[in-house]
Amino acid sequence: MADLRVWYASRDPYHCIFRMVRLMTAKDEPMPLEQLRILDMFLMFPPLLHRLSLPANMKERFRALGIPTPANSFVRLPGTASVWQELQLYQTTALKRLTGLGLLKRDALRDRYASLEKSMVPAEIMKQAVEQNTADKVLVAFLVEDVASLPLTGRDSLTKRAGLPSRGPIA
Repeated sequence: MADLRVWYASRDPYHCIFRMVRLMTAKDEPMPLEQLRILDMFLMFPPLLHRLSLPANMKERFRALGIPTPANSFVRLPGTASVWQELQLYQTTALKRLTGLGLLKRDALRDRYASLEKSMVPAEIMKQAVEQNTADKVLVAFLVEDVASLPLTGRDSLTKRAGLPSRGPIA
């Protein structure tokens, strides 16, 4: 009998660390922790961007990405809120690990911002992050430039546009 194992990237805190390093490298400026978590979710599951309510000008740029719809990507359609809730455990673990390793600037963390201490990131990880960002250049640019430009509070906040629960993560 074969000993099979199944690995889910979404449930791997180290994969989450890598995704967050990718996003912070691409943005190249501090970003609110909540925004980093949301962008991480969309980087992990780009088809969920179809459920994001976007302004008309952004909607056109999103359509140009050619991302398949959730119905064509998932066997069973997950709800955006349930994906968000499930990812929080792994994102919290990843953020704690990044902090423990000294990869996040502590002064930014006090203000609930994530800022990468690039000199502390191992060269191989940084190289892989840049290569992955180059391979997914259009998607990453859409996330860190367009989606990240949406406000985090207010009636048209990114959280509301994504249909995420209003209560935020604990960490």
